[in-house]
This record gives sequence, structure tokens and C-alpha cells, in this order.
Amino acid sequence: MSSLRRISVLFALAACPITEVRAGGGNSADQGMWLVNLARHQGHLIGRGDPRSASLHVMALLEGATLVSPDCAEAYYWLYDLNQRMGRSQPARAALSRYVRLMPGDDGARLKRLEIELAERHTSEARAQFVQEELQQKPMSRLYESALRSWLAMYHQERDEKEAAGKEVETALRLNPMNIQAREVAYELYGDTQPELQRVEMALQMIAVNPSQVNLVWDLAEFLDRVTLHKQAQEWYNRAIELHRRAEAGPIPADLWQKLALSYLCAEDHARAKDAADEALKADSSFHSARLLRANLLRKLGDEKAAQADEDFVRQAYRARADEVFSKNLTEEASQVAWYFCYHNPDKDQAMKLAEVAMKDRSPSPLAKLAYGYALSANGRTDDAIKILEPLASADQLAGLELARCMIQRGRQQEAIKVLKSAAAIQPSGIAFVLIRDLLDKYGEKLTPREQPEKVIAALDRFQRDVFDYYRRTADFLKFTIRFDTADLPPTGPVNVVLRLENKAPFIITFGEGFMARPLVAISARLGGESGTEFRDYLQVLLSERPALVPGDAVEKTVAIDVGPMRERLLTTLTKDTPIEVTALFDPVYQQGKLAPGLGSVSAGPISITRKAADMSSAAMTALSDQASTGDVTARVHAADMAGALLASAGASETPATPQLRSILAKLVADREEMVRAHALVAAGWSPLADDFTRAAAGAVRDEGPVVRMLAVRLFAMQQGEAFKSVLQHLSQSDPETAVRTMAACFLPDGAGMRSADDDLTTPAERK
Repeated sequence: MSSLRRISVLFALAACPITEVRAGGGNSADQGMWLVNLARHQGHLIGRGDPRSASLHVMALLEGATLVSPDCAEAYYWLYDLNQRMGRSQPARAALSRYVRLMPGDDGARLKRLEIELAERHTSEARAQFVQEELQQKPMSRLYESALRSWLAMYHQERDEKEAAGKEVETALRLNPMNIQAREVAYELYGDTQPELQRVEMALQMIAVNPSQVNLVWDLAEFLDRVTLHKQAQEWYNRAIELHRRAEAGPIPADLWQKLALSYLCAEDHARAKDAADEALKADSSFHSARLLRANLLRKLGDEKAAQADEDFVRQAYRARADEVFSKNLTEEASQVAWYFCYHNPDKDQAMKLAEVAMKDRSPSPLAKLAYGYALSANGRTDDAIKILEPLASADQLAGLELARCMIQRGRQQEAIKVLKSAAAIQPSGIAFVLIRDLLDKYGEKLTPREQPEKVIAALDRFQRDVFDYYRRTADFLKFTIRFDTADLPPTGPVNVVLRLENKAPFIITFGEGFMARPLVAISARLGGESGTEFRDYLQVLLSERPALVPGDAVEKTVAIDVGPMRERLLTTLTKDTPIEVTALFDPVYQQGKLAPGLGSVSAGPISITRKAADMSSAAMTALSDQASTGDVTARVHAADMAGALLASAGASETPATPQLRSILAKLVADREEMVRAHALVAAGWSPLADDFTRAAAGAVRDEGPVVRMLAVRLFAMQQGEAFKSVLQHLSQSDPETAVRTMAACFLPDGAGMRSADDDLTTPAERK
């Protein structure tokens, strides 16, 4: 699909963001939704015109909806969405603001508006003022207030107003414990006093927001290892491995298995450490550091023969690699080989030669510098070794260890002890730590045992691990259902379906890109039973109002599904019973260009209903004619819809009722009520125009009602084509209402005849 086509509304109007009202009545709310659904229908007629024309056509219908129903929130939402896709930022912003005022409970839209409004303000003071003003706007959800409070916390933190920032971030996290921005501010505020706790709480929160992110789980495991919580780290390593396998993301990388093996080694669980090292070598048999680690573990487990075999294998491999490094001057690879001959199999001459090659690299790596420092020390160049190792010692325990040894050789024992204690604090466990501890013991220095970080352990214990089962059995946690909103369908629609999501889990479920579920529903329908017409994934509905559902919470949305080709098909089957079967898929994925079930998808349905055949008897036609003359506006609206649908159902065939149906439409197009005239114009367009209706409706292009004028333009442009072009050119320039000008312009090439660019960018939201 081209970028220009994506700009059009063909996807945007696939979804309606809030609960729809059953259209067809005489009140303005019903009529506003009738025009919104007409716009959605038009947006689904993909491939029947160019994207620019489709976009303007839909925009005109939405503008008409705001004229007849100024409080029609859905119209403003889609005007925002459409203008945004077309690159019209100011009209989009105005429409979104109007929508949010009408629908303050839509957190998704409210957060989007907050983002846009803050970006529009050029100073932090102006942004802070806007946020303070927003805090006065009630009602307000906990989630939205939390977002405002976290922004204020960040504002105060940037000004070093720590007390004010602390109060705001505390409130933000109390209102929404899943507020990642607030957690980040807390990390900056309290990172000096509670660095480990803040780091772990942030990691846990990010994992809870999206437990499928393997890298987040693995990062937490590595951090726990660094603070000597090895057994806790091993749980998270293994969870990361499980998630990786569940996602079918390929084999587990060898270096990750090695990290797990080292964690088991630090916890003195040598058997499990050896198993993990085995897995690393299965993933990559040439991973020599893992083989050396396994040799160490085999020796601890009493298998000297197997340990020696691993060491011999590595020795031969590194000798061969050393020859290749020298012959090809491989500066990057030289550091690893040099380190082997410095540390694992000491050979001071070979180590120096290889380290010198490694240091020739344009930007020597920390490992190259470490190997060079060790090689210098082994070759008696102690002072040179100290110069190389000192910058590394603050982050590398082995660098600190060798630096201390060099200092001791130079009689700087007290300095060496300080270096060793500092190095021990980097990670108070593991192979390097044991060597540092033993050297300190030699000089009568004892390390103070590290206290267990009880708050960190408590935070880990509190974490609800059920969240990791979300993708394994999503339907148990997120209940997704669909139902028709009525037992009896009206003959001419709408066919409304209620979508419902309920959180049955003990944890919060988050929605959106990068979160637990993408809040998209793909709807499929079948008309006419098993052998009927299927519309697969023809309608996509966004459930974006609630970025998160807390346990026990639910959200419902009602959407008219009779749009696009499905509506056209229903119009042709009005005179016979029509079974309708609907299924839906929540959080689908794209596979080979099509929507399909994926990890975390939940299906609902099928649900079935039958639209009963319309009565075409002479008595029914008489009743319809009487209905068209009644004083009830709603009844006359229904009469217009029914007359047009019955004519469309007959197709090209003339039936005994055809003249009477045409007469009803001709009468209603001159009705005293604007919305009756509007319905008659749309209904007449479902079939070719008869001469008597054309004559009766000709004056509608000059009607005092702007919605009638707009729909008359639409009708005649679609039915008469080129013959109507001169009228379109005139109305696109002269009509006082934007909706009419926009509708006329959509049938002209490249918007020719639009009175001005400003008119094209104006929305009813701005004019109010």
C-alpha cells in the first residue's frame, strides 16, 4: 500500500473509538452518528477512487456530522485522525481538543492530546502552566492524573527541587504503579540513596508492562548477579530462556548460557553450572571461554580427565589462532588470544607479542588494554603495567587485582589494599572476587561481609509472576466477548456489535505498541449462511481508550459493522431472510500480509443473528406511504431509508412497488425537516436515479440546510459524473459551508476549485 493511500481514511475509519448510538432516529445525536457511519462506510470502499478524493469525501461527511450534532464526539475523533494522517496538524489538534472535552474518559486520546499540547509549547514554564490547568479539569482518571503528576515531578527534578519532585512522583506512582516515566524520575531522585532498589523496581515495572521482552528479563538477571543475588538472578535467567523459546526466536546465544553458568558457579552450584556450560557449547562449539569454564567446573566435580581434555582442546585452538593473528595482523582478534596466554595459560613471551598486536588497533578495547597490562607485569615492566591498569581498575576486578600486585612489588602495600577493597566492591562474588579476597587475607585484611539487600529481595518476592503466563493462556486472563446489541435487527441497519474486554488476571494488562497487547480487533462476517458471502477481516476496531485494565476492570465498545461491501451486500438482500455470522480476533498479527492469530491473540464468536425479510406486500407499501406522511420525524426518516433500500434490493428489475417507492422518496426529499431530506438523498443513491426524483431533488443543492446541500452534491456527483462538473466547480468556490465545499472538491481533480487553502484546512471544531 502506498504512503498516499495510507494517508487516506481507509484504515482510520475501520475503527470507532467510543460507544456508538443506534442511528436512524430524529434527534441530533442519532443523525450525527448516522453521518459518522456513512463516513466509515465510504472509507471502506477501497479501490473505488483515488486516496485524496476518498479522504476529502469522508472529511465532508464528518464535518456534516458536527453541523447536525455539535456534540458528536466520534466525528471529532475521526476528523483528528484524518487530518493528522493528511499532515494537517492544526486542524487535527483542534479536533482532538474538542473530542477530549466531549469524552474526558478516553484516556488514550487524552494522553495523546497532552503529548501534542506540550510539544506545542516552547518553554518549560508554559508547559508547566498547561499541566497545572489540566489538573483542574474534572473528571479525571487516575491514569491521566498520574501522567500529569509525573510530568510535574520531572519539571521539579530538572530544577533541583527535590522535595516537590518527590511529592509529585510519589502521587504519580500511587495513582498508577505502572507509570514508567514516574519510575524513571524516582530512579534519578533516589538513585544515590537506594540505587539497587530503584534499579530493580524500575526493571520489574517495565517487565510487568510487557513480560514478553526477553532483554528486560535478562538485564534484570545480570543486575541481580552483580549485587550477589545469584539464586534470584538464576530464576530470571531461566525465565528469559523460557520466554525466548516460547517466542520461537531461535537458539539461545552461547554467551547467555555462559552467564547463567557463571551465576551458578558464584552460587557454588557446580552441577547446574556445568549443565549451562554444556548448553553454551551446544550453541557454539568454538566458544572457548565457555569450554575453559566447563573445564574448571569438571575439575571441581572431580572429573580431571574431561577437564584436561577441554583444556587441551582450547590450547590447540588458541595456538592456531595465535599463528593466524600474527600472519594476518588481526588486531581485533588479538586481544582474546592475548588474554588466554596472560591468564588461562600463562606464556609471558606469547602474551606480550599478542598484546602488542592488539594495542595496534585504532581504538584498543578494554580487553586489549587488560591483556597488555598483564603482559607488561609478567615481563617485569611493572611501572608500565601500573599506568595501563590504573584507568581500568575502577570497573574491572581483574585489572584491580593485577594493579594491586604491581603496587605491592613497588612497596606500595597500603595503596594496593585500597585498590583491592575497591575492586572487591564491584561484585562481591565470583572467581575474581575470590582471588582478591585471598590476596587481602594474605596481608591480614578482612572484607566486611555484604549485607543482603532485603528491600530488593522483598520487591522481587512481591512481583506477580502470573504475568509470565499471559501469552501462554491469554484467554484465561483477558476475557474477550462479542454480542449483538439487539435481538431484532432493523431492516436498514445499523448492525451494532458490542465488543467487551475484561481483565480476569491478578495483574494489570497494558495495551499499545510495545506493551502486552495491541488493542486491535479484526472483525469478520458471513452473510447468507455457509454458502453465503464472507467478509474476512474487513473491519478493524481500535480499543484505545484504556491504555491499561486493572484486575476486575472491563471496557465495552459498540460499533456498527454494516459498512463498506457488507452494507452494499445487505442492501441487495432486503427482501429475504439474511443470516449474519460474526467472529472477532483481538490482538492479531500480520503474517504474509494478512491478519492471523498470534502469541496473545484471543478469538470471540461466532455469534449469529438473522435479519428478517422486508414485507413487500401492497398493504406494507401502503403503510410505508402513510409513514412517509406522518408527523413523526423518526418515522419519516425510517420511511426514506426503507424506500431506498427496497429499490436497491430490486436492482434493475421493475416491481409493482417501484413507482410507489420512487414517489415516497420524491416526496421525502422535499420534507420540511432537514434530516428527512438528508436521508432521502442518501437512500436514493443506492440505486440509479429516476427522472421524477431528479426533478424533485434538483433544488437540494441550494437547500438552506448545509447537510442537505452536501449530500445533494454527493448524490448528483456520483450519479451524473462529468455532467455535474460545472456545478461542482461553482459550489467548491461559492458555498458558505466548508462541508459542502469539501464534498464538491472531492469529485474534482486535485481539489480544483477549492476557494482557498485555508478553507481546506478548517474544521468545524475550529469554527466553534
